Amino acid sequence: MVALFALLAASHIVITELMANPAGASGAHAPEDRNEFVELYNASRHAVDLFEWTLDDGDSRDRLVAWMDSSILNGNPNLRLNQTWLDPGCYAVVLDSEYTSPDSVGGCVRPYLFGDSTLILTTGNTTIGNGLANTDPVVLVSSSAYGFEDTSTFGTPSDSTDSLPCDPGDGVSWERIRFDRPDTIDNWVACLDSAGCTPGSPSSTVSYLDMAVTGLVLDDSALPNVRTNASATVMNIGFVVTDAWHIDAYLDRNCSEQADPGELVWTVPGWSLVPGADSLLVLGFTCPKGKTDLWVRLVCPGDRDTSNNLRRVTIYPGGSDRLLSLDRASFSPDQDGFEDTLTVYYRLATAGGRLSVTVFDLAGRQVQTLCRNITPEDARGFLVWDGRRSDGRPAAVGVYAIWLEYRQDGTTRAEKLPVVLVRK
Repeated sequence: MVALFALLAASHIVITELMANPAGASGAHAPEDRNEFVELYNASRHAVDLFEWTLDDGDSRDRLVAWMDSSILNGNPNLRLNQTWLDPGCYAVVLDSEYTSPDSVGGCVRPYLFGDSTLILTTGNTTIGNGLANTDPVVLVSSSAYGFEDTSTFGTPSDSTDSLPCDPGDGVSWERIRFDRPDTIDNWVACLDSAGCTPGSPSSTVSYLDMAVTGLVLDDSALPNVRTNASATVMNIGFVVTDAWHIDAYLDRNCSEQADPGELVWTVPGWSLVPGADSLLVLGFTCPKGKTDLWVRLVCPGDRDTSNNLRRVTIYPGGSDRLLSLDRASFSPDQDGFEDTLTVYYRLATAGGRLSVTVFDLAGRQVQTLCRNITPEDARGFLVWDGRRSDGRPAAVGVYAIWLEYRQDGTTRAEKLPVVLVRK
């Protein structure tokens, strides 16, 4: 008994994934009734017996028992059934006991492909807890037969103000990013796998690589035929370290939105970035004579989301005395994640005056007010237009004028620039 107590004392079973909103309809024997699951991981160095451990969703507490229905092996021949011992470094999946019910209705019958050697468990009744709701935190507690208690939680039950748990989407599970980190809101993510979940397998974040260009800004001064700089910010917004990336930049002189023969193209290599880290890359070039788009494209083999790998900024040659500049000459607020907003930069001689920035259509009608008679705290700043009118409706496709007016010490300066609103 002493040896068994020591085994339990060394155990550490972690809730690593939870499906509270299975794809499909709700109701008796329907997908949302029978396809809920909780995934557990043995992070210890010893096998642990999960018999009569409990899962509590705040409404009901259930005891874990072995899964006995061998029909689940159809399509998943390497599952472990008829037992409750979980080996170190392995996964267990707690299923609703009706997962393989012959009375299933509404489709989505046995939808999951489990990882090899997954231990399948269930509860002593027909639901996990009282049926998992999107707002239910879950607590796992070990059997207390030997006086030792091991616990794990999902949904930060100790903090009801952090919005977790919530609905990750129909047919999408919550996954713990790192099993060796606490149950905090920044350690959970809605599953990134195309299947919506990864029961009995490592989290989708284990191999999820996503690099992004998060910023592209020109130097204050841009005089024709004079060397100037732009700064591109690249960030690792995925979950794995990456070092195989670079950026390609080019001046799009013919407005084709691609690098054509004769256009300046240069490459800047990247370096190792851990998840959450960013880097600033400085691009030096000779300022063109006329309005030109500078494009930056991030190239990263294996990048899972390339929609955030491209940025551009429009160069308006003229120098540092310009009050108004836009980050691009056109934008497309169609919610596709690329150029959905327009950034309006202002550079004032000094702060302390009254600033107004307004959007007009070509007929001179006011479409949106970005600011009116404000006193900026700093001489330099920016505003953002999301492509909507003052009444909240989307503005029509067309050309608009961004008008800046700055009043200070009895004088008024005004500038305007055109911008094209498109929807691709």
